[in-house]
Amino acid sequence: MRVYLAAQYPRKEELRNYRELLIKEGVEVTSRWLDEHAAPTSQMGEHTTEFYIETANMDIEDIDGAHAVVFFSEDPLVGIRRGGRHVEFGYAHAKEMPIYVVGPKENVFHYRDRVYHYETFDKFLKAVKNHDIVK
Repeated sequence: MRVYLAAQYPRKEELRNYRELLIKEGVEVTSRWLDEHAAPTSQMGEHTTEFYIETANMDIEDIDGAHAVVFFSEDPLVGIRRGGRHVEFGYAHAKEMPIYVVGPKENVFHYRDRVYHYETFDKFLKAVKNHDIVK
């Protein structure tokens, strides 16, 4: 199984650790954004237009190369400054891919078909280990 991990950019280090745990379970992670050299604290406007174009194209390619998206949601009551992960969610949903949301239901689209919820990454990883996820 190949998955794309979608999350807020500042969570990049955390998701690198999750990627390693998934790889140990035989899951391939297609998210090349995790290896970008930009700091996790970088903000929109700090990089070149070319960087953003290349990054957006790479993310779409990585989603296309996955069987499913694992979306790390945030508290819907806390303001979020960036939202690329929502585009990734929507793109995957339009392609009728399964989407695994780790965290709270953040918006109305998290209630749609083919969207499966796990309160924590540990619960998602347990489902992976038990082969108890929809592919």
